[in-house]
Amino acid sequence: MDEARQPGDDGRGDVLSAGPGGARADADPNPELLPDALRQRLDRCADQWLHECEARRLAANGTLKFSAVAPWLATATAVAIAIVGWWPRLVEIGSAASDAGGLEQWQARRERAELLRSPGVEHWAWGGGAARDAGDVVWDPRAQRGYLRLQGYVPNDPARFQYQAWIFDAGRDDRYPVSGGVFDVPPGVEELVVPIRAGIPVERAAAFAVTVERPGGTVVSDRAKLVAFAHSVD
Repeated sequence: MDEARQPGDDGRGDVLSAGPGGARADADPNPELLPDALRQRLDRCADQWLHECEARRLAANGTLKFSAVAPWLATATAVAIAIVGWWPRLVEIGSAASDAGGLEQWQARRERAELLRSPGVEHWAWGGGAARDAGDVVWDPRAQRGYLRLQGYVPNDPARFQYQAWIFDAGRDDRYPVSGGVFDVPPGVEELVVPIRAGIPVERAAAFAVTVERPGGTVVSDRAKLVAFAHSVD
């Protein structure tokens, strides 16, 4: 290509070289019109192209919308499946929440029942004291945990006094039993299940007791208010 060629050298002129009125100087004063068949075919192609562009745009928007909704839809489906599977348990929990003692007692009873099915668990019965001695004690020496089941205890005001559980360890002096934690008896509860929280490891449980102590409990009890004492039934 000759870079020195000037516009108009090819006999057609520069496309930007226009004459008066915007018409090219060498434009045909009588241009030939497109045949009707060709013009209609071009119109149909243009319409088809526009429709395809619109279809692609709508498809892209739909994909984006579905992509945004899909995670929420999956989550909702998973929640629905979980609700169906857990419905009996939810009914049970709702019933427990309406009972005296609420969900904490429901959970304590379930955990006690599971502990009773474990091998090596020790079973104790209440046998004395000032309070009604119905109920029992279950203790797992390996897991160092257990539960008191108490019936007929007088509800307490935590600001005035609390109940305290004790574990007598055969490997320790009887004057210093291991504290199993303090607990309260709410009004309207006939049977109470209390987790035993041993303050230190217990080598071999020899007996369990419940006393009435000042709020917060005590390190060493004088046992002046002993309300229950448990012995082994195994």
